[in-house]
Amino acid sequence: MADGRGILHCNDARLTAAQARRAKHMAGGRLDLMALQTSGASWHPICYEYPAAEMAEVSMAKRVAKLRAAQRLVRQTEPVLAAPFAGPPCFLDAEVDHLNWVLDQEDGAFCDPETATAWLREHLPGQRWECFKPGDAVDLDTGEIARDPFSAEFSFADADRDAYLARYAADRAAAVAAVLADHPEPGPDLFDRFTAHFERLGGLSDYFLQRISMIVRFEVTGPNGGTWDVDFSPDGLTVAQASPDVRPHYRITTAGRWLDGVLTGRMAWEDLLISFRLSLYRDPDVYNDHLVGLLKHANAPALNAVEAYETGRDESERIIVTDAGVRYDIPRYCPHAGEDLAVGAVVRDGRINCLAHNFAFDLATGECLNARAANLTSRPL
Repeated sequence: MADGRGILHCNDARLTAAQARRAKHMAGGRLDLMALQTSGASWHPICYEYPAAEMAEVSMAKRVAKLRAAQRLVRQTEPVLAAPFAGPPCFLDAEVDHLNWVLDQEDGAFCDPETATAWLREHLPGQRWECFKPGDAVDLDTGEIARDPFSAEFSFADADRDAYLARYAADRAAAVAAVLADHPEPGPDLFDRFTAHFERLGGLSDYFLQRISMIVRFEVTGPNGGTWDVDFSPDGLTVAQASPDVRPHYRITTAGRWLDGVLTGRMAWEDLLISFRLSLYRDPDVYNDHLVGLLKHANAPALNAVEAYETGRDESERIIVTDAGVRYDIPRYCPHAGEDLAVGAVVRDGRINCLAHNFAFDLATGECLNARAANLTSRPL
């Protein structure tokens, strides 16, 4: 609440529909403003090594899933005013500026706020949507918006985008150079410190090792780099120089200077991932949430909390869904993050897609089809 007005800011919140409704209830049953992140700082699929046609398909699916998630939350909460914001990212350093293809609003993975607002207005026309830029102000008592005159001259659809980015990069060149200077090339002990780092991670949670259960190959470029395999085995984690006889499930490529930042504690794995200064490949192309979770959390209490949630979830509340004339008994809440599947899912083609994080489950078997996740425990009737 702010001066008697209900405001729900969803930046990086990843709220389920049930959580959004509960937030509205806690705000007195009315949301005057709901800010929705419609473009994320996500390294998938931008940093992944896909063929061009597959990249276009994956990117559009990611983009539409993000917009539909925002649409669903607004439909569930009915705020007076909904404001899409965020993204897409732009890249100013020469090392990563090739990733600026994501700014393409025709088929880019993430859309800008103007494009998001237009899409959401079309798909939920009864809702008031507004797009804001720096300096804009809204009066929640009257609903009136005061536009900043300087920001009003900016458009994400500027035809001269490349020249704009070049000027932007020149303006920020000193700041970029300072960051590079803070990350010098690593010394010859990089592999030993890499090994110690992962051996520590491997001792944090037996549950996460069981759920990861695969080999991740790290291709570390630059001085004192190399190609190293981390085997996240349920029997224990091991690190070794890569062997041509070993087929990894994930491959992560990054420069030694950035890996060194993680090993010395100057940044977290999530910082490296969000920096986009790496490339990734997975075979099969199945997301492993537990691998990302282990790297991001990297502490036993957080990992234990995830384990307690995933192993202690209540499946007693179940619902019936129908696909192609077949009825299925499923738990009401998604096994990944607890989304209410009664309102936050789409059933088609023998599967149920949870719209919160785009996890897809086979209705006949309960198996998650595009990620490592607990079985849905669905039952045909």
